[in-house]
Amino acid sequence: MNIKNILTVNRILLGLLMLVAGLMKLFVFTPSGVAENTIMKIALFSWAPIFWAWVLILSEIVFGIAILASWRLKYTVWPPIIIMLVAAFTVYWGNWSSFIMHLVVASNYLMLSYKSR
Repeated sequence: MNIKNILTVNRILLGLLMLVAGLMKLFVFTPSGVAENTIMKIALFSWAPIFWAWVLILSEIVFGIAILASWRLKYTVWPPIIIMLVAAFTVYWGNWSSFIMHLVVASNYLMLSYKSR
């Protein structure tokens, strides 16, 4: 397997990671459940939890599709990087395995942006 195939598989997996997470938040957990269990729990932007839940869900879906389509990867990967870092430092701070996993995924998105140049 050459490096081009590895990068393609990496891009597909990272796109699916965002897309599936967004779809699960939309259809399984529902936006109100996301707002209640994550954003309100840490009091982040507590003035508008449903709004921020929708921003998160739509961002994950849209940028997951954009990464799968390989659309402007240099810029498209930055919102997922921000999502992963915010999640790591707010929601998963005490859970070190999840914290490290979010940092690894964020660095993988960053690598994807450099490989697309």
